[in-house]
Amino acid sequence: MPGNFDHPVLSKPSHWQSYAALIAGLALVSGIGLYYFSALGVAVITLLYLLCVLWAAYFLHFFHALLTAVIAVLLINYLFIDPRYTFGIASLQSWLMLSVFAALALMVSRAMQQLKQQRQQAQQAALQSRFFQSLAELLAMQSSVEDLLQAACQHVQDVFGWQVSVVQVSDAGALTYLAGAPVATLEASSLQWALDYQRAIGAGTADWPNLGVCLLPFGVPQREVLVVASHAASDLHFLRLLTHQCAQATMKLHQQMALAHAARDASEANFKKTLLTALSHDMRTPLTAILGAVNVLADRQIVLAPAQSAQLLHSIQAEASYLTQATENILTLVKLDAGSSSLHLDWASPQEIIQHVVQRYLQRTPAVLLQVTLPEADSQQEILFKADAVLVAHALANLIDNALQWREAASAIEIAMYIESSSLVLSVLNQGLGFPPGFVISAFDAHTPAMAGVRGFGLGLSIVDTVMQLHGGQVQLGTSADHRTEVRLLFPFVYAADLIKADI
Repeated sequence: MPGNFDHPVLSKPSHWQSYAALIAGLALVSGIGLYYFSALGVAVITLLYLLCVLWAAYFLHFFHALLTAVIAVLLINYLFIDPRYTFGIASLQSWLMLSVFAALALMVSRAMQQLKQQRQQAQQAALQSRFFQSLAELLAMQSSVEDLLQAACQHVQDVFGWQVSVVQVSDAGALTYLAGAPVATLEASSLQWALDYQRAIGAGTADWPNLGVCLLPFGVPQREVLVVASHAASDLHFLRLLTHQCAQATMKLHQQMALAHAARDASEANFKKTLLTALSHDMRTPLTAILGAVNVLADRQIVLAPAQSAQLLHSIQAEASYLTQATENILTLVKLDAGSSSLHLDWASPQEIIQHVVQRYLQRTPAVLLQVTLPEADSQQEILFKADAVLVAHALANLIDNALQWREAASAIEIAMYIESSSLVLSVLNQGLGFPPGFVISAFDAHTPAMAGVRGFGLGLSIVDTVMQLHGGQVQLGTSADHRTEVRLLFPFVYAADLIKADI
């Protein structure tokens, strides 16, 4: 997972086990030397003591290695150099051997300490490198500044156990905690000083060292300050790198959000221009046809046969119906753009919505040929679903209009309702060409212009898909068992009897 890595325990372990092992090692060498003195000799025993000094230098501090060397010199002198069991030294050779041992132990201990420091520095650098890499991966996943800063503070606490916060200072001096736990002793004056001078202050620094926390500003022009607990301020360089990475990630996210906002504004402006162009074209055409037909009917000097008058009236009715549907689509578009907050959800009967929509089409002249298939009425199994009835009716009307446009001449359109698995299905079927292979409905996107030559701005199916998303349902396109084109709307539903039991 991004943001995770294995890290060693950073708290210092207890040295009592190392001390015990060192004492045991000195005792073991002394015992072996006494027992096998005649076979080993002083030179070999001296080398064994040197191993103890090396062990102390590597696992403990230089002081412990120096102390171990002194103890080893005393033990060698007392136990193995003539006269034995005294601290006296009888020969120059013994003096020289002890001096060489002490010098060698000192130099090797110093070299071992340097090697140990280099190893620790390499381990620390590797740890910090993995930490910053995991932090970068974690911050790249965040979509808001608040989430980004909170993720950074939590990651530092998870890895190092440090209490870290991010505070923002307003121009009026008010403090706002953007992430992390509040610090009770923090004052605005210290934060403002750090921002004014753009310097780290507090614990671990030369400025305000008794502050109790370490404050690191993000840098101009940002007003955020990283607040680190005093016990974590020992590595100021690491904290500066941490602050710099958080500041850069925050600034980058601000820039991305600003670019996205600008692109969205530009796209919306382009869409409005495209929509107005489509409106002016698609609505001017039916208005011109209506006006022309009315002028002909109103001109008493033009003698029309009854069939011609009926044809003109039918043309007026058809164009007016199209304008009504186009206006409803535009109003629905505005409502859908407001999102779920504009929905008026209530328990509704799908049968009533279907009958209401069908009735509108049957009242047209000539009436639209519709076939309605509903389940048998059962008061014990009445179906309800939570919906905005106006939007669902409009979605169903869009599907019927689409079927009317693409059906075969004089063929009927069927509106069916049934239960499939755990979903309520409202289905519109027609005999026609059907959808092309690979056709996918594009959810309503105010930034996608309509296809040229498509009447109705190309919004019908897209509006249906968006209505279904807002209702927690889905749209399915396909072909029925009798090879008719079918569009299905799937809704979650309940039985009225179960709803009444739940309210009791």
